[in-house]
Amino acid sequence: MLHGKHLINGSKTLVIVFQNAAKPLNDAIPDIYSGKVTQEEVAEMHERYTWMKFAERVPKADYFFVKDHFSSVYGWYFMDHGTFIHEAFNEALTTFIKQHGYKRVIAFGSSKGGTGALLYGVMNPLITDVLSLIPQIHVGRFINRLCPDEKALFYGNTPGFEKQVDEFLFADKLYAGYKNTKLYLYSGIFDIQFEALLRYQTFLTKKGIASELLLNRSDERHTRLVNQYTTFIYGALEDLIDQSENRMDQQAIKIAPSVRVLKEQ
Repeated sequence: MLHGKHLINGSKTLVIVFQNAAKPLNDAIPDIYSGKVTQEEVAEMHERYTWMKFAERVPKADYFFVKDHFSSVYGWYFMDHGTFIHEAFNEALTTFIKQHGYKRVIAFGSSKGGTGALLYGVMNPLITDVLSLIPQIHVGRFINRLCPDEKALFYGNTPGFEKQVDEFLFADKLYAGYKNTKLYLYSGIFDIQFEALLRYQTFLTKKGIASELLLNRSDERHTRLVNQYTTFIYGALEDLIDQSENRMDQQAIKIAPSVRVLKEQ
């Protein structure tokens, strides 16, 4: 259930890095669906971990780069061929954290990795901080945009599963174990699910769950909101490791308790 690469630096702080979907994997979806690409080949694609450069540059924490090899391609860390796996996955995360004796745990990721970081940040009380970049809030709508002809990979033949997936983050039972996790949500006004993220933040507020939006006002979209702003993202993640806000304060302005706006580069 829980697989990936564990970098041990002797720290009591762990950064769990949930992976985004690399372009080669997305491009291969039609051939995965038709069987032209084998699961062995898909497994090799999952060995290419993102955010490794940050981990090498900032060895003050331990890192676990966690794989998302479900549904024959990936499953946003919560579904596998028409079955929800989040409860078993969460149990595996809890076991891993306890076995290694971590005192602070940061969930981090972008795009589908941002969804994974957010999901387990609110589910698992052992996770203390979340930095979720451009997450998909409505995963079903994203799948219909990305690969409508191959969506059976994700949903299988389970009746009603697609609708459940699309509204998954709004299921009340996910929040039963929530315990004062610090939630940072990074996105831009032109991201494909920015408005959905704002609605989700309102949903969290109504539940009494505080979060902070890190708002990028540029005209960049989705992937470029990440790869063109790595200086800010690296600084924000290192701040979480250090339990500081110094780097974020230098690069963003707090305009409300729940909103911080990036300064122009």
